[in-house]
Amino acid sequence: MTRGSGTARAALVAASLALSATGALATDGSVFDDANGNGLRDPGEAGLARVGVSNGVDVVETGADGSYRIADRPGSRIFVIKPRNWAAPADAAGLPRFYAPARASADFPLRRSDEPDDLRALVLADPQPSSPAEVGYLDRGLVGRIGRRPDLAFGVTLGDIVYDRPDLFGDVNAVLARIGVPWHNLPGNHDLALGTPDEAAAAAPFEAVYGPSTYAFHAGPALFVALDDVRPLGGPRYVGGLRGDQFEFLGNLLRDTPVSEWVVLMVHIPLFSPDPSGAETFRFADRSRLFGLLTGRSRVLILSGHTHYQRHVMHGRDEGWNGAEPLHEYNVAAASGGFWGGPAGPDGVPVSTMWDGTPPGYAVLGFRGGTVSLDYFPARLPADRQIRLHAPEAVAPGQGFVSFYANVFNGHDGWAVESRVDGRAWNPVRRVLGWDPSYAADFLAQDAVARPSRGPRLPDPALCYHLWRGMLPADLPAGSHVLGVRATDPGGRVFQAEQPFEVAVP
Repeated sequence: MTRGSGTARAALVAASLALSATGALATDGSVFDDANGNGLRDPGEAGLARVGVSNGVDVVETGADGSYRIADRPGSRIFVIKPRNWAAPADAAGLPRFYAPARASADFPLRRSDEPDDLRALVLADPQPSSPAEVGYLDRGLVGRIGRRPDLAFGVTLGDIVYDRPDLFGDVNAVLARIGVPWHNLPGNHDLALGTPDEAAAAAPFEAVYGPSTYAFHAGPALFVALDDVRPLGGPRYVGGLRGDQFEFLGNLLRDTPVSEWVVLMVHIPLFSPDPSGAETFRFADRSRLFGLLTGRSRVLILSGHTHYQRHVMHGRDEGWNGAEPLHEYNVAAASGGFWGGPAGPDGVPVSTMWDGTPPGYAVLGFRGGTVSLDYFPARLPADRQIRLHAPEAVAPGQGFVSFYANVFNGHDGWAVESRVDGRAWNPVRRVLGWDPSYAADFLAQDAVARPSRGPRLPDPALCYHLWRGMLPADLPAGSHVLGVRATDPGGRVFQAEQPFEVAVP
């Protein structure tokens, strides 16, 4: 926890004294420098002052000696809000053990761990295996391509760790542990027991393995907040939104977080409506209340999953965000892509292209100075392969209005996309909203085979929000030509793709 105001600290002290006076159930303990890493507070190991501890609603700071006292709430876990340059102990799978059940006493060991301003973290959405075979796909098709990444501070999965198979949590954890960094998780709808509207019962399978489903930690220049935003409605039904206690927790957390610190909210269900009709998939009232809590902050980023496509959304006044600059939400493409579907590639892993034409992969969040970078890596392609072109193999001489398309996987309105043929001048290309025609062709090809592929099909095409369309010049001479497309991201990095085609007499 960062340094708070004198008024806020005085209020916390008063609350602790009131708690003692009433005899209410409470947990006390300490947060300490576990210098020898044995998990126990040994003689000479100092307490850590001004570290946040929470019960999922209240947030208190440790005193000068590292001690704290906090109310027990029914069914709650007590957890430490890891401060910058410290690390919680992790188990063999790299899962941080930052929490304890509410009880009479709970101590939290931390060890020093330098975190630079230019911290980078790996972000996954929806690995979602439904069988041991699909855990193997995750291993070979994604983690094996990522390899060990000691350059990254941590990883996080934005929900749907599994596909209604909590018995596979351990297998997924073991696979992700091969990346070699601490790994954080939050639940998706497929990680919960949705047969009941009871929140605690629904979250029980997830929390039995990963601890609190809503929590926070500081790392580098940012406060990261994991929010379980799946609200069970009974049966298989659910809606995106936040509970009152989560709003209270976030408000208490932000109270002592300076506006100069980045705040990264991590959720499963996106705050925008994935449906072009504007259906309320995340409760509009909750979004408005959340944006109200964030008022006055310019350094805010939202990370979400769930959709199995990729999209950048800049929230503005139409969505209830009144900041001077739009609020950026990055809806990260799924690690499982199109639900581990489609024909198998050379390695036996299904191509699993997502319904907007994005290949399965992962993101890397980076901080540098006052800016954030959000890079997307198609797991089974070279890192610089960021564009998929769709263009005719041949056109007739003098034929006009022949379209080509460029799917820029991580693109949005902040990107500049241009095209040219051969050595001609570059010209801007217009972003459009539609199906990726290459993906649509792959999808339709499934209907033209005598024997279907083993396993799931590629899903129906959906609108692609990072698709650009241009026209081939009508004045090209007969012969071989090369279409080139270049895409420049907001940071000035340039990605290119080329595709040959012929101008031939019919």
